[in-house]
Amino acid sequence: MQASGQDTILDCLLNIKRTMDPTLAFRYSCGHGMCGSDAVSINGTPALLCTATVEQWAIQPQKPQENAFRRTGVRTDDIEAALESASSPSDPSKTPVSQSGDSSASSAPSSDQGDWGVISLSALPGFPVQRDLIADIDSMLEQIIKLKPYLQADGVLATTDEGKVDVFEYLQRPDQLAKYEVLSNCIACGVCEGSCPVFAGGDAFIGPAALVNASRFINDSRDRATDARMDAIDTADGIAACQSVRACSRQCPKGIDVGEEIWQLIAQVRER
Repeated sequence: MQASGQDTILDCLLNIKRTMDPTLAFRYSCGHGMCGSDAVSINGTPALLCTATVEQWAIQPQKPQENAFRRTGVRTDDIEAALESASSPSDPSKTPVSQSGDSSASSAPSSDQGDWGVISLSALPGFPVQRDLIADIDSMLEQIIKLKPYLQADGVLATTDEGKVDVFEYLQRPDQLAKYEVLSNCIACGVCEGSCPVFAGGDAFIGPAALVNASRFINDSRDRATDARMDAIDTADGIAACQSVRACSRQCPKGIDVGEEIWQLIAQVRER
């Protein structure tokens, strides 16, 4: 198949699925980095298929390390054969594509651009693999839901002196909004979870995605459940389990400094 440097990896996978292998399984929805459903591991780094381009992620063929992450059941000789095929001279009008177990693929643009090299894909780390590039992220979503990611106001309907509903009751100052505005951009894609060396399906650590969602409401001046939210994260598998590695901040597609937000939560819990 042909691919240009500006093509997204999602474009390439859709092309493969439509023209070469209809059984290839991967998850996507909006295709514009807004839904977060297409998070996978690209060259060992969690990222979104729809925002990752061939030019950004293609690397020159090289043999994988013995301890490199690869999907269960993949055969080493299959990977080596794919890499040798990608690195050997061939007709530039043709693109060698590998369908080996770790979903490695080599995409070549037009002959005047040369060979882009190899892009290795696998399911998002830290989660059980359902099929091909689809990971089961239910554990992450369950942890987020456990922390009640919705505004909990006092429930009292404010009224004006005339007895009418006060529609300005929940207006905020710019500085109040700034405390949580960036956090509201979280799309629960799981990239931070897949990057975290501590998180493993939510069993031993509640995970950075859940903590970011908790922080969004802890920092909201309209919320009235701050103490309860603090209690919920101040546990052995909550912020106490975070090792402050900050790998969760590196690839967030929405630009959230997840590690810093968790560190601020730790400080708030200690100060109360």
